[in-house]
Amino acid sequence: MPEAQEDVLLRLSGIGKKYPGVIALDGVDLEFRRGELHALCGENGAGKSTLSKIIAGIVTSSAGEMFFRGSRFEPEDKRDAEELGIRMVMQELNLISTLTVAENIFLNRMPSRMGLLDRKRLKKETQALLNEVGLERLDTDAMVSDLGVGQQQMVEIAAGFSQKCELLILDEPTASLTDSERELLFVQIERLKKEGVCIIYISHRMEEIKRISDRITILRDGVLRGTRNTDEVDTDEIIRMMVGREVGGALVSDDRKVASELALRVKGIGRGRAARDVSFDLRKGEILGFAGMMGSGRTELMRLIFGADPKDAGEVYIGDDKSPVAIGSPKDAVRAGLAMLTEDRKEQGLLLPQAISVNTSLARLAGVASRGWIRRDEEVSV
Repeated sequence: MPEAQEDVLLRLSGIGKKYPGVIALDGVDLEFRRGELHALCGENGAGKSTLSKIIAGIVTSSAGEMFFRGSRFEPEDKRDAEELGIRMVMQELNLISTLTVAENIFLNRMPSRMGLLDRKRLKKETQALLNEVGLERLDTDAMVSDLGVGQQQMVEIAAGFSQKCELLILDEPTASLTDSERELLFVQIERLKKEGVCIIYISHRMEEIKRISDRITILRDGVLRGTRNTDEVDTDEIIRMMVGREVGGALVSDDRKVASELALRVKGIGRGRAARDVSFDLRKGEILGFAGMMGSGRTELMRLIFGADPKDAGEVYIGDDKSPVAIGSPKDAVRAGLAMLTEDRKEQGLLLPQAISVNTSLARLAGVASRGWIRRDEEVSV
């Protein structure tokens, strides 16, 4: 990539961020250039998202300076950054579930005609954006609450692409995407780069980073450990810089055995068109994967087994029991020994306003409560 000063779009000097008892970022100096894809790498908690949120005006830094287009840059909030052409597509989806796809994409700039919402134009412009990210079959009037997580992620990305910007931050954009959707995203990224847009890309997927990035910056424990041209560094060196030590090769065992005893048996389970006549056996010590395109019914099947959605047909057996277990709700499933990590952790898996101790004990309140009262000491010690 060219290194002329005029190509530098954003410069960070001594950026730091402190929280009570935690230093999230410590003296980060970094430059981002026009027309480049600059990858941020690091383990969870390394400071990648915090740094990105500071740039996007979502979080305020505790120390340091930023310069955008050569001028001092001190955003008070996200809107300040967006007015200068800085946009961020966050890992945590920020769509409004009670609005349609079109309304979410054009939320703060609805097309109007003579003071009234121009629905025809809204639908047309939304459809054009959806076509670019491979969602040409998605109804622009569909409620976001009715979409899967992967579709919501693509809608969020389409919203990010819908407005002109000079710097676009993508935080784990492919986490919920299929291979074909990921390829469509990469096509749009290349288009933006050719238009001179700088893209900050956060991902744990080394093959993606090596494929599409121009430069890579590694953070560890809130400290910048180095910036490299992508074509001059290999994956092993990136990982060494991320973890701070040599990492040996993966251990592969050829004598892995699966027990013959059944852990779970599902027979003919189904509900409408979401899942039809699905049967399988899962044995103790086995990992059974379910694959399919978006909308194929993977998530719906798991929700049926766990009792999160009512089934029309089918039976679930635990272990070698000859009689099916009655699972009419997640509470029944937990009582039967099943656990489920939801696809959408934010909306369905956690109570975000509550403490970690509350969330970790929620599925087993009977073990930390008596006579309707929670024993807080036991809850915290779980």
